[in-house]
Amino acid sequence: MIRRLSVYPDRLRIALLVLNESQWSRSILEGVSRFAAEHGGWDFWLHPRAMKTQALMPADWKGEGIIARIADEHVRASLERHDMPTINVSWHSEQSRRFPKVIADPQGSGELAGNFFVQRGFQHFGYIGPPLCYNYRDPVQPAAERVIEEAGYSLRSFSPDPASPSSDYDYQRSRLVQWVRSLPKPIGVIAFSTVVAREIMLTCSAEGINVPNDVAVLAVEHDPLISQLSPMPISYIQQRPELVGYEAARELRRLISGGTPRDEPIAIAPEGIIEKPSTDTIFAADSMVQNAVAYIKQNADSAINVSDLTRFLDVSRRSLEDRFRKALNRTPAEEIRFARLLVLKDFLRQTNLSLAEISAKSGFSCENSTLRFFKRMTGMTPGEYRRNYDPIAASSRQSL
Repeated sequence: MIRRLSVYPDRLRIALLVLNESQWSRSILEGVSRFAAEHGGWDFWLHPRAMKTQALMPADWKGEGIIARIADEHVRASLERHDMPTINVSWHSEQSRRFPKVIADPQGSGELAGNFFVQRGFQHFGYIGPPLCYNYRDPVQPAAERVIEEAGYSLRSFSPDPASPSSDYDYQRSRLVQWVRSLPKPIGVIAFSTVVAREIMLTCSAEGINVPNDVAVLAVEHDPLISQLSPMPISYIQQRPELVGYEAARELRRLISGGTPRDEPIAIAPEGIIEKPSTDTIFAADSMVQNAVAYIKQNADSAINVSDLTRFLDVSRRSLEDRFRKALNRTPAEEIRFARLLVLKDFLRQTNLSLAEISAKSGFSCENSTLRFFKRMTGMTPGEYRRNYDPIAASSRQSL
């Protein structure tokens, strides 16, 4: 009889039943790998697995623990045969002590998405979920819908053709066209993933509907490559899947060491919204306000102020402020502060630059000026924001 042999008999042997075709899933696996590397290395068993590829645990596999995406009863049944700690990283199924969960917080993501569009002044809202053929449980929509209804509005959902044979949206194109045409505009659309968001944008483009001024699009699950292949970069919720994987590995190690399974799942809260052109909507019907907002965005990395705006537009400060309030319900100064804050956040998320370097590149006079501005706008320091964005890597980054 052929017998399985461990490659590293002195290491923990861990099975990974996680999708590995998408950026999201690979990020989870990166987090698992990161934790394992910090704790002496693990001996991983894994199987190439796509959304429609069902990988079951071999009955003869021996090890100490499992991290799995338990999305259906067949996978669950194959795991039941192995009496060992198992962490579920899927939104599917309920929390149980047999298969405790470590997941990105779906309710938090839905609430964040709903609030994003409500706070931006939208009065119309849409939602498009995952393809039906995935049989995917969607806990995001109810949370987004609750926030939107509490604000006094309603959510219009796309209803896909249940007979569609695959996730290829060419089979849904006619329905997508009808849905997009029927939507009141301007509207903020929440898409379950970047793949789905891209299809909405392609449909809008083909129909001559402007993104983002008529239809603004926000993705829940992010895939940077798909965003690059879209008509424009797509805004998304920063869900931190790598941290999900890291915490799943930490929890599995605790259980292997004799810890008791938790009664509630570990839910990793989303970090925030990463804004890209797909939600860069200018509501103002006033052309002067539109020009002012465009000028602010083009110069957000400099020490721009309201006086610069009035000179550029050849208008009095009082007139400009009145027109801003009527068009956007905020002042030019508030618009400038918000735009400059986004510049700082991008530098903190995407670079390892020091606060002094960030200050110089974003038009602030000194570190203290940047620190005071950021703390006033967000309630946290730049260093706290950076650590919150990627707490795993905080210790290896340059401190602020």
